[in-house]
Amino acid sequence: MIIAKKIALSAMLTTLLTTNSYAQSQDWRSPENRIYLSTGYFENGTNSNEGMAYFPLSVYETYNWGFQKLSFGDSGLSRFVSWLIGGQILPTYLSGVLNTSFHEYGHATRFRYYGFNDITYRPNDSSTTTTSFFQMVFDRLGSSGDGASTSANGYTDIYITQNREVDTVITAGGMNNEILLSKLMSERIHERGGSVPDLSYYLLAKLGPYGYSGLDSRTGDPYLLERNYSAVGKQITRTDFKNYYLFSALASGTFFSLVWGNIDYLANGTQLIKPLKIAGFSLPDFYTYLNAKGLSTEGVLHYDVNENIKLGLSYEQIFKGDDYKQISPEVIYKVKNQNGFIKAYSIKPQLVLGFDSSNVDVGGSVLTEATSQYDVGMFLKYTYYNKKTLYGERNITFASNANELLAGAFYVF
Repeated sequence: MIIAKKIALSAMLTTLLTTNSYAQSQDWRSPENRIYLSTGYFENGTNSNEGMAYFPLSVYETYNWGFQKLSFGDSGLSRFVSWLIGGQILPTYLSGVLNTSFHEYGHATRFRYYGFNDITYRPNDSSTTTTSFFQMVFDRLGSSGDGASTSANGYTDIYITQNREVDTVITAGGMNNEILLSKLMSERIHERGGSVPDLSYYLLAKLGPYGYSGLDSRTGDPYLLERNYSAVGKQITRTDFKNYYLFSALASGTFFSLVWGNIDYLANGTQLIKPLKIAGFSLPDFYTYLNAKGLSTEGVLHYDVNENIKLGLSYEQIFKGDDYKQISPEVIYKVKNQNGFIKAYSIKPQLVLGFDSSNVDVGGSVLTEATSQYDVGMFLKYTYYNKKTLYGERNITFASNANELLAGAFYVF
């Protein structure tokens, strides 16, 4: 009941505020789409969870570019056909390929972090197996609606019984990755704008764990997580998963921005979707994660100081489980240069502070990007993962090294 009231309140506030805030957003004409190459694509060498996320994001943005070029906007009927087929049906298929693959990769990275390096993916309901993330994506092209699974050689029931918290991190890695993907989509919409198909990508990633948790099954990640929490004395159930997942999806500002943007496309043919804002502040977004410490929800708020400076603040708390909180402030400083070889460059430092009643855990990252006049860009990201933080637990690469250096290139189109 409390969650339902929160959703209703968020919807009411959004309805009251969207008309003015969206009217102010029409200064953008098209979103900036990118395709990335990342050192994170070397899955065994880097084991980078955030680095591999650039791949599904690149595919989604490439599709968005195609939608913007090929959609029909001459009449309301033609826009509806484009919206239905190109904006909803085909993105559902694409999400079945990529979201599920990235879900399974979430298990794989946590396996590798704990030393189980011999990974096997089962990409669909057939007997096919592979050891490559990219092969898994390819194999799912013909069966995007099938289930998938990931295993590691040497990971036994005896080990699980003796290491429940480790198994919780590994098992939760899949659903946490779907939520991570939805968060990265939202961050891209805040920084560069979104497109009509993003509504499908975003909701399918964010509500995938909700639907999974609702299955009445004695197998699967939600059942195993519920069992693990119970074994260590945490009374966290699949019903709790569902309630928090549903709230975080339907109460988030990005959801309302995308719905409003899709309506605007149907009514006016507008391709660009911008976040709904009030006096420079975005409507907050919410994300639910499953951690060894328990079930957490993260709230994220953005503020535009001016054209060059954007501020972000996230607050995450374990609401069912151990007492733990996490605060992550960030700054995005971006400069556009119309005359020089470098067209735009930016720097984005982020601090991660986790704390309980007796300790403070510190982590963070710095991301830099530069784009040339030829629309080719480079990025470099350094991250210090503190495994004691919630963020570190979900993304740290190797137990032997808390530092990660990601590099890559992108093309803007």
